[in-house]
Amino acid sequence: MNKWLLPLTVLATLTACSTSNESKQIANDSYEKRGVIPVFTKLDTGGVTILGQENTYQLPTDVSVKTDATDIRPPSAPMAIIGNSVTHFDGERSSIIYPAEKKGVYNIQQVQRLLTEQGIPFSTSGNQVQTDWAKTGRADEIGDVQARYIIEEVGNSDSNALVVAIAQMKRDEVIFTPAVKDKARYTSDRLNQLVGELNMAYRQQQQQVATFDVATGAIQSAIVTDANQHTSLAMNINFQQSWQKLQQALPQLGFEFKESTVGKGYAVLKYKPLDDTQWARLGLTKPDLEKGEYSMQISAYGNESAVVISDEDKFALSGENAQILYQALQKLLAN
Repeated sequence: MNKWLLPLTVLATLTACSTSNESKQIANDSYEKRGVIPVFTKLDTGGVTILGQENTYQLPTDVSVKTDATDIRPPSAPMAIIGNSVTHFDGERSSIIYPAEKKGVYNIQQVQRLLTEQGIPFSTSGNQVQTDWAKTGRADEIGDVQARYIIEEVGNSDSNALVVAIAQMKRDEVIFTPAVKDKARYTSDRLNQLVGELNMAYRQQQQQVATFDVATGAIQSAIVTDANQHTSLAMNINFQQSWQKLQQALPQLGFEFKESTVGKGYAVLKYKPLDDTQWARLGLTKPDLEKGEYSMQISAYGNESAVVISDEDKFALSGENAQILYQALQKLLAN
């Protein structure tokens, strides 16, 4: 029989492995396992009264109700971008009021021209225009927002005004009633955009007229396209001078003055064609103009001016006829 003799150290190790795991949960701390929850005595306050919890800054316990989203875009307002003008929004309409002498630049006819260029259909009634559905032009819209605008020109002998209002609005083909802030935003945007484009056209025409050399005292002129996109004759003379010069020059081309409104620069003309030889003296071929009634409109641009000749249907002359007529006037005015 073999006898196993284990060293003393091995026996000690085996004895330690046979003890309970409970001892492993003790980490030389003062914890004692008890069957009941220990009871602690109250803190001695030393006679000081301890107040309860302060409710001043207590968080609200009410359940918040979700409301509709709020439009946080800054409001728009009509801008006085015409010299000596004022603007106003009355809760429904945005308007800009300016001196009457600037009516030649800012009027309902020029608004119609801009709408046509932008491809926006419209109907007219007197001095009022009502557009078809048109996009608002804002980049921060949610959905497809469109509006139908009412644009009107009003005025008297002292001042003139352009007024924009909202007829209807829709978003993604659903009609809605705009709030007052919406009316202010969209009417102001459209008014500012229209007047801004008219300003740009006016400045371009002024630059064309300003290129003339007036130092010599001679009448300089050029055939240009005015703010209404009409072919016109621009001159480096003021309104009164151009009226007097044209009264002398136009009869030499067969135009007789019938009715005149000097203050507005307007005259009704009666045209009787001249012989071919008389046009040949000017080095020009005879224009293809019918005998009958025509009209002249002079516009002032500071110390310069421009004239437009229109037929009896109030359409400005264009194409070759306008070029020949204005070239003849250039020759006569230069002498």
